[in-house]
Amino acid sequence: MDRFKNILVAAAPGHLEPLTLRAAVELADANGARLTVSDVVMPLPGWRRTVNVEGRVIDIEAAMVIEREERLARMLGNTGDRTDVEVTVTVGEPFIEVIRQVVRDGHDLVMVGEPAVENPGVPQLSSGVMHLLRKCPSPVWVMRPSANRKCRILALVDPDPSDPIRNGLNDLVMELATSLATREQGELHVGNAWSLAGEATLRSSSYVGLPGPIVDVMVHETEIARHRELETLTSRHTTESDCSIHLVAGEPGDALPRLADQLDIGLIVMGTVGRTGLRGLIMGNTAETILRSVRCSVLAVKPEGFVTPVKKAKRSKKNKKGRS
Repeated sequence: MDRFKNILVAAAPGHLEPLTLRAAVELADANGARLTVSDVVMPLPGWRRTVNVEGRVIDIEAAMVIEREERLARMLGNTGDRTDVEVTVTVGEPFIEVIRQVVRDGHDLVMVGEPAVENPGVPQLSSGVMHLLRKCPSPVWVMRPSANRKCRILALVDPDPSDPIRNGLNDLVMELATSLATREQGELHVGNAWSLAGEATLRSSSYVGLPGPIVDVMVHETEIARHRELETLTSRHTTESDCSIHLVAGEPGDALPRLADQLDIGLIVMGTVGRTGLRGLIMGNTAETILRSVRCSVLAVKPEGFVTPVKKAKRSKKNKKGRS
């Protein structure tokens, strides 16, 4: 985790989770990292931006920026003696301004808080956080409150010998997960969901016509091959005794959230790319399903070379100051 040297904590508009701020301060202190805390004020329509009170014109939008900045500074005052934290407040669409700040200032990690998930299966992540997960070029750590006393980390990987980009992403996931488990003295679990492609068709189609025992052998060989690929991947980052490998049958979007619940996982580390080898990588349906369904915190990463579709701002309206 010492790879993170320039951390950005992104507040939901007008609200910053204390858990997220404390975790960010601890990580920044441990890494000797630069820390920035950011909030975004939604722009007001022109007719609401100012108000005239007894001949005095008040810029409401500017006042909101100052109020948010002072609120963040007060929260930072409760986190200890650290005085080099930068506070920024911008005006715009929250997720867009966060990504622009990441690109402009070279942040290598974004941390954002979300409430605990009460009803898996119903979309729970806010639209702004989902946009960050889809489009932010740096890793995004979505933090949720956890009752777990012991740190349990689940690295979700998907080895593919034919896809070097995906395999590079798997290595990054394992690197971060093993580093976190070591730093927190927690349990490391590695998960993968597998299935034989077209198994139902192979068993039932009159056109294919394969006997059941032959399909059974194919299923067994697929499972063995997947387990071998997982062992090869994990052996590059940790020893067999330091992690538990979980190879679960079924569709990843269903099987992996169930696995996280069964293991009482506190943090999932995963990649968010659905298609690889293309400029402007996109998040796949499986990744979105997992992100929306799990109860725990998630650290989501993209492969090297990802290019955000968010364009740089021509001009930005911003307050920016260091804490002193």
